[in-house]
Amino acid sequence: MSKKLINHPDDCVDEALEGLVMTHLGLRILGEQRVVVHESVRAANGKVAIIAGGGGGHEPYAAGFVGQGLLTAAVCGRVFSSPPAGAVLAAIRAARSSENDGVLLILINYTGDRLNFGLALERARLEDIRVKMVICDDDCALSSSFKAVGRRGLAGSLFLMKAAGALSERGEVLDSMVHVLEEMKQSIGTIGASLTSCSVPGGETMFRLEDDEFELGLGIHGEAGVKRMQMTTAANIINEMLNRMTDSDSSCSFPLPSGSSVALIVNNLGGLSIIEMYIAAREAIKQLESREVKVVRCYVGHLMTSLEMRGIQLSVLRVDGDERNWWLSLLDAPTSAPMWPHPLYHDRITPEKLSDEGYRWDHHFENRGPSLSDRGQIAMKNAIHAAASALESNVDLLNELDSGCGDGDCGSTLNRFADAVRQMDLVLEYPCTVFHQLCHLMESKVGGTSGAVYGIFFAAMAKAFEDSDLSEDVLRWTYASKVGIEAVMKYGKAEPGDRTLVDALLPALEHLHSHPKTSINEILDELLAASTVAEEGAEKTAGMRARVGRASYVNEDLVTKPDAGATAVAIWFRGFVSALDVEFREPEPEPEPEPEPEVVPEPRSRSSSSSSSSSSSSDEE
Repeated sequence: MSKKLINHPDDCVDEALEGLVMTHLGLRILGEQRVVVHESVRAANGKVAIIAGGGGGHEPYAAGFVGQGLLTAAVCGRVFSSPPAGAVLAAIRAARSSENDGVLLILINYTGDRLNFGLALERARLEDIRVKMVICDDDCALSSSFKAVGRRGLAGSLFLMKAAGALSERGEVLDSMVHVLEEMKQSIGTIGASLTSCSVPGGETMFRLEDDEFELGLGIHGEAGVKRMQMTTAANIINEMLNRMTDSDSSCSFPLPSGSSVALIVNNLGGLSIIEMYIAAREAIKQLESREVKVVRCYVGHLMTSLEMRGIQLSVLRVDGDERNWWLSLLDAPTSAPMWPHPLYHDRITPEKLSDEGYRWDHHFENRGPSLSDRGQIAMKNAIHAAASALESNVDLLNELDSGCGDGDCGSTLNRFADAVRQMDLVLEYPCTVFHQLCHLMESKVGGTSGAVYGIFFAAMAKAFEDSDLSEDVLRWTYASKVGIEAVMKYGKAEPGDRTLVDALLPALEHLHSHPKTSINEILDELLAASTVAEEGAEKTAGMRARVGRASYVNEDLVTKPDAGATAVAIWFRGFVSALDVEFREPEPEPEPEPEPEVVPEPRSRSSSSSSSSSSSSDEE
């Protein structure tokens, strides 16, 4: 059974109507009926009452559109069930202003609604109440085999409801209003698409769409559509919808010739997120404009839903030509109905942008602070690119570590920095400028928590590097780095032992600060040692309880691996240090060979000399 936030399936429509009335001034419930009326109850004298309705599960249709300038009353049935004729008749009796002003019923083309509203209409006539009905049948998906029952009614009916409310406020008579709406409905077309089904409260999912499917042209009660198609991008889905709507081979084709103008409804069928809705709205506007169809109004939101169905409907009303253009004044007329959306007007179809000249980050990359020698610039470039490459090589590892206590994207997020830094022309001569550039990349390309943390680090480091009066370059770099991590700790409320990147970076910087060196090889040795310190600090986070960040909300039993942020520090720290070591380590001088000892001949003893001489003399004799 599908989960829903309700008390009991039989009570959900009644309780939803009560919630609507409790939270919006001017609305009332009519006795024991599922009827919502405006607080004035009746239409003002000389004005036609407008009533619409249908089954529950489509909220805010129609109860959310009760208000001055729109509906006088709305009649609701149980979920996906037409309201009974008795409730419709009660609404008619309550809403009419006098015997002569009349009541207009607006409904969508479904058999149950036609029968129950039709019965109520006939019973009202027996009471000499002037009542007329307009049925909206705007679906553009069904083929000719459905001609017997006609096209289904969908979200395009909202155009008729809004126009009727405006006409009533103007004091138009009932017959004239019906004539206008009958003409208008011929200029309305709707097409839908959905990624999932819906489920009736207390019941199972009505049908199943596979994860790689979407359905084109289905109805608002889960009725089958035209076809199921391979899941694709929002742009492709919108294109399929518009192609189906305007297909000249279809009996329900709705032509949108080049040069026409339309009002557009982008209706959320219930389950799409806001971000998806505005992507869909953007695509619909762009694609209609690319077909040379001018979008002069656009209404976006939950207007006629199908419970939690994840899908949309696109409804268009052609308003080109003198005979249609005046309809815009009806759509633009004011209304107090709580759920009627604010329209987007044509002069805002293209996203408006103010010039940011002079305000962008890249306009403030001034060359400032101490400069680097040519060799220093090479070192800085190598260090930055090596750190980026190290992060790039460990994307999967960092994502895996992040998945236990975050959203599993630490590696992917930092990899955006690696991609961006290769494309940026770094001002290597001035470290302060480079830090500003890196801060900008972190903010604009990485974003989120990681982008902010590293952005703060680089921004604070830039200022400290510039302001420092330390003469030793190594001390200046170490000092600036310490100021940077202290700024991160200040704004992030992170301390050592909180299971963050601080646990890897701070000990490494403290090691460098406490082991100042001057020769290049000694400096490299200490950097390598600091890398080891960072790696050890990252490993220790596996046994820490997170006190800040998302991980602090996760059961500590589930957080057993090293922190992804601390591990990332160890990775890029080792990356840039190793690159510097390869590039700049100076060969150790070969030791001078020790001098060979001088060989001194041993002196001969006198006795041996004499003996030898005697011997020689004896031989000669």
